[in-house]
Amino acid sequence: MIKRLLLVLGIAGTSQAMVFDNRFLLLYLKPFTRRCDALSHVRVQPFFMHADRAFSDIDMSIPDINGLYDQRVLAQALVDTGHPQSLRSDFRLRTCIPWARHGRLDAQGIAFLYEQSLTPWLSAGVDMAFAHVAMRHQFALSGAEEQLPPGDKEYLLQAKEAMHQQLGLRPALFSKTLFGDVDLYLRFGSIWDYTLKFRRIDASVKFGVYVPSATARDLDNPAAIPLGGDKHWGVYGGFESEWELKEDLSIGLMFRAIKRLKKTQQLRIPLLTEPQEYGVLVGPVEVDPGWTFVFNPSVDTAHLRRGLGLKAGYTLVAHLKDTYSDCRPTDFRKKFPGNLVKHDSSWGAEYITIGAYYDFEKVYECPSLYPKISLYWDIPVNWLVSKRAAKTTSVSLMFELDF
Repeated sequence: MIKRLLLVLGIAGTSQAMVFDNRFLLLYLKPFTRRCDALSHVRVQPFFMHADRAFSDIDMSIPDINGLYDQRVLAQALVDTGHPQSLRSDFRLRTCIPWARHGRLDAQGIAFLYEQSLTPWLSAGVDMAFAHVAMRHQFALSGAEEQLPPGDKEYLLQAKEAMHQQLGLRPALFSKTLFGDVDLYLRFGSIWDYTLKFRRIDASVKFGVYVPSATARDLDNPAAIPLGGDKHWGVYGGFESEWELKEDLSIGLMFRAIKRLKKTQQLRIPLLTEPQEYGVLVGPVEVDPGWTFVFNPSVDTAHLRRGLGLKAGYTLVAHLKDTYSDCRPTDFRKKFPGNLVKHDSSWGAEYITIGAYYDFEKVYECPSLYPKISLYWDIPVNWLVSKRAAKTTSVSLMFELDF
């Protein structure tokens, strides 16, 4: 048992994890059916993701999750912090100079899950992933400013770029191979046959820790996004179950509560109402992330034709508001109070998952030697809680083996 546990921890030391509490990248754990005669499980999952819009009360672009970009507001914030005026007098008289930002997110990577049975009722596991993530923001004048003469449009574009240089920002283009957070967990549970009028019940509770091995978000790149929890340790607890109603028809239910721990880190701080990634102030901020709750029911129909089966599920993720505490020196806070209180960091996402699989263990003898191959499509929907999260579509191919 000790050797098996050390093997799990050794793999975790060099690998990274899939998480639920990320508003940009959906890499959600797909439930799997455990077998009484082979309780250990390994899974390899290549995936591809794409998004160009975000959830909101109205359709919005991904960059607008952190607020609308108003060049007039950003110019005034720079002036208030001692920078030279960046706009001509005629544009300073305008109430608003809005820029529409169009964003596109693409990611390709691979995830890995390994769960080792230690006893019939206890297992230790690790989730891990790494991905190449590309994100870009494109600017275009909106509203009445779209009708400006070409010379004025070019002037505003150059003035915008000059303001970004004053802030020390690079162009909003992000392309990097990233590692996520390591997810280590223990599962306590059991499997009961012919209980409570069900053919089979598999119920367990999981307790896990997110190790913040993912790279922190780059403050000087407005398009940068984290793959993990932005260097916050995390803990979670949850319940997972699968209920076989009749032969080849099962329903599943998963619930998880996640809490990232507070941490003091350098952040951009909006002075007025500029988007947080363009905040004119930079300083230490204590961030206490809100709770994240996950709810996932699913249904599985097996043996449609030999080892062929279909699976469908619904995933709801609700992240509560984060708490920010400005840790800058008192005199700086009085002079430049910042606008952290108004930053609304709560978000929600919902997805429908459609999958098909072929289970070779249902076809051949010596089933523990044969894998299950699955193809999943995660589709974003806006039914209950979706807001301020990227509408990320994901396709993943999974190879699973029980032993």
